[in-house]
Amino acid sequence: MGHFAQRAFLLMVPSLGIGLWPILVEAATFSLEDASIADVQAAFKADALTSVELTQLYLNRIATYDQAGPNINAVPVINPKALDQAARLDKLWQQGKKVGPLHGIPVIIKDSYDVKDLQTTNGVEELKTFTANDDSFAAERLKKAGAIVLGKANMSTWAFSYDGISEAYGPVINPYAPDRTPGGSSSGTGAGVAASFAMLGMGGETGGSIRVPSTHNALVGLKPSAGLISVDGTWPLVTERDVVGPMAKSVADVATAMDALVAPDPANIWNPYIPDIEAVKPDSYQNFLSDTSLEGKVLGLPRPYIGKGDPAKGESFPLDPQVAAAFETAKQTLKAQGATLREVDIPAHETWFIDFLVNENPPFGYPTDSDRSLQSRAYYYEQLVKGYDDDKIKSFVDLLDIYSEDYRYYGYVKAIADTIAAGEDKPWEELPDVEQALDAIDALRTLQYEDFMESSGIDAFVFPTLNYLAPPQGEGASEVYATYGSLPARFEANILGVPGITVPMGYSEEGIPMSLEFMGNYFGESEIIGYAYDYEQATMFRRSPDLVPPLMGETFDYEPVPEPGMIPGVALVGLGLLGYGWQRRGSTRAKRRQDKRSRNYVYAIACSKSKTWDGDTKASSRTVGQAAR
Repeated sequence: MGHFAQRAFLLMVPSLGIGLWPILVEAATFSLEDASIADVQAAFKADALTSVELTQLYLNRIATYDQAGPNINAVPVINPKALDQAARLDKLWQQGKKVGPLHGIPVIIKDSYDVKDLQTTNGVEELKTFTANDDSFAAERLKKAGAIVLGKANMSTWAFSYDGISEAYGPVINPYAPDRTPGGSSSGTGAGVAASFAMLGMGGETGGSIRVPSTHNALVGLKPSAGLISVDGTWPLVTERDVVGPMAKSVADVATAMDALVAPDPANIWNPYIPDIEAVKPDSYQNFLSDTSLEGKVLGLPRPYIGKGDPAKGESFPLDPQVAAAFETAKQTLKAQGATLREVDIPAHETWFIDFLVNENPPFGYPTDSDRSLQSRAYYYEQLVKGYDDDKIKSFVDLLDIYSEDYRYYGYVKAIADTIAAGEDKPWEELPDVEQALDAIDALRTLQYEDFMESSGIDAFVFPTLNYLAPPQGEGASEVYATYGSLPARFEANILGVPGITVPMGYSEEGIPMSLEFMGNYFGESEIIGYAYDYEQATMFRRSPDLVPPLMGETFDYEPVPEPGMIPGVALVGLGLLGYGWQRRGSTRAKRRQDKRSRNYVYAIACSKSKTWDGDTKASSRTVGQAAR
C-alpha cells in the first residue's frame, strides 16, 4: 500500500463508526485550544498531521485573532522562516529522526530573549532596530529540542510592570477579560498561549512575571529555581532574581518543556553558586506526572498568603472573596487526593519582613548599600547592545542622545548609561557584594525555609497564586494592589530563589481565571510538578477563552478561523490514537476519566496541505467532543 493510501486509510477508518454524523464531520475541527504536545506528536506519529500543517494553523489564528479581529496583540513579530523550519522538521520525521521532545511544536518567546534573526526590543520602542545575531540559551535549547519559534511575544516595557503594556507594540489584551490586565511583564506569552497562538511560550520573571500572567490567562506557569535554566542572552532586570521559564496549557506540556530547557551552560552566570545541573536534573520531568503524587504528602499553608497574616507585622494579604471560596474548594480537592494540609508560619518570611524590612536588621549580613544590581544590569545591557551590531545604537550610552528628559523612563536609562560611561559596569564575578548577597540568601533559605520544611515534615507549600482577581487595566489597578498587595510569595520564590508552579483553580463569576500555586525546595521542580499535575487532573478547570467579538467588545466583520482549513475530505481521528493519558494512568479512577474523554473527544485532520480555506464554509470553533456533549 502506498504512502498516500496508508495515510488516507489511517485517517478514515476511525470515522467509519460515525457515518451518521456527516454534519458534525463537516464542522469538526482539530482543536488547537485543547491539544497537548503529546497529542500532536502522536498525530505526527500516526501520519495524520505534519508540522507544516500545524504551524499554518497557528499562523492562521494569529492573523485572525491577534493581528485582526479581537486584536489580542500578543505576537507582534512573526518568524518569516517558521514554515521552512517546519518543513525541515517534517522531512526529518519522515526519515525516522525525532530531534527532541518538542519536535515540530510551535512556540512563542518573550521579547526580552534573543532569537537569531528576529527583533529584540525588551518592550522598548527605540530598540526596534535591534536584530539578534545569536540565540539566547533558552531559544537555542528549544530549537535543539525541535521547537519552531513562531515569533516574539509582546511584553511590558523594560519588564517593569504587570500591566502588559509595551511602548514598542502597544497593550496586550486579556483574552478572558479585555478590560482587565493580562498580567506582566510576560503579557504576550500569557495571552498568546491562552488564545492558542502557540502550543508553548517562554516567560521571564524577576518579581512575578511568569506566575502573574499565567494566573490571569488560565495557564500553567513554572517559575524555576534561580540558576536552573541559564538566562544567557536575555535582558536582565535584577540579576540575582531573574529567571526564565515555560508557560503552557497543561502541567504535562510544562514538564516536556523543562526536559528541553534544563541543561548545563558554560555561560550560566550562576555556575559558581549552584549544584551541577547534570547531577540534579532528573532523567525526565515527565516521569513525575502521576495523579497519585499528592497521596501521603504534607502541604503547608503559609498564613500570610491565605488571608491570615498579622497586619501589625505587615504580613496581611487578604483574599478576594471569590479567590477565598475557590481556595476552600481547592483544599478539599487536595485532601481528597490524599494530602494533609497544615497552616504554618515560615521563619524566613518573618525574618525578612520584620527583622529586616521593619527593624532594619539584614539577615546573615545581606548587603543593602550595594550598587551591584545597577552595575551588573548595566554590564549585561551593554553586552547585549553591542552584540546586535546596530547601525544607530552602538552602545547603551547612545540612548541618552535619543531620549529627552521627559521620557517616562529617562532616569532609569540615564542611571545605566552613566554607570557604563564611568566604567563601573561589571559582570557578576567581579562584584564581591554578589557573593555576599547570595551567601546570605543561601543561609536564610537553608536554615529558615528548607530546614523548617524538613523539621515540620512539610513537602511543599500551597496557596492561591494571586489573592486578587485580574485588576482593571489602567488606574484602577492601583486600588487593587493597595488592598491586596501585588504578589504573595514574591519573597520566597523571587528572593530566596525557590521554584513555584501555578495551575488553574477555577473562574470568578465574571469569568476571570484564578490559580493555585505549589512552592517547593530549591531545585525541587520535579516534586511540585507532580503535585500540580495531580491537582490539575483531579479538577481540569482550564477552559479556553471565547474570542467571539461581541464578548471582546468589538464590532467588525468576522469569520472564525478554520481549523485546519475546512476543505472537502475532512476525516476524523479518535483521541484513542492520541491518548497520552493512557501511558500515565496510575489508578482505576484515572483510567475511567481517560476512557470517558476518549469516547467523547475526537480530532478532525485535513487530508490536504492547503494554506487557505473556503470562506463560505461555516466552521465550529469547538471540538466534536463538545458538540457531542
